[in-house]
Amino acid sequence: MSRRLRHILQALALLFIGAFLFSTGPSVQAQSASTPRPSSASIRTPDFDESVQWYQDKLGFRLLGSQSLVPGRRAVMERSGFLLEINEADHILPSEPDTTATVQVTKAPVVSVLVPDVDKEIERLRKAGVEVLQNPEDELDGRFRTAQIRDNGRHRIELREPIDENGFNAMGR
Repeated sequence: MSRRLRHILQALALLFIGAFLFSTGPSVQAQSASTPRPSSASIRTPDFDESVQWYQDKLGFRLLGSQSLVPGRRAVMERSGFLLEINEADHILPSEPDTTATVQVTKAPVVSVLVPDVDKEIERLRKAGVEVLQNPEDELDGRFRTAQIRDNGRHRIELREPIDENGFNAMGR
């Protein structure tokens, strides 16, 4: 088995494990995590190469593997244990209200990434030319400081900085 194929299979196994953990609810989440969080997400884009490069350059994801399939290409990327699957959509379908197969600009975040300092991350991304949709602000319950950006054109990305009841950031800020 080639090294590349082995990496792809390992990434897919991690993606399935992450999907299982997320679907079974918070009781299966890591015991050290006080707040359950998703461990994987999947997006579709017609700009496959551009999207893979964007997530590497702008958000620091690393490419675990990619493959070409009959309907398009797929890449599995990782950042701090969070897996992101990027699937190539060969075209954008006409928008229909209840259709999930269309690829269009999202109105709600599709990916939520934990960061140690939302304010610094937004400042860095803004300088890199990333579109900021929501400036950093504390959530009403005070557990997270959040901001939103748009990836290379279609998907909203939420940046989340965890804060406990004493104002402590578990990620090190």
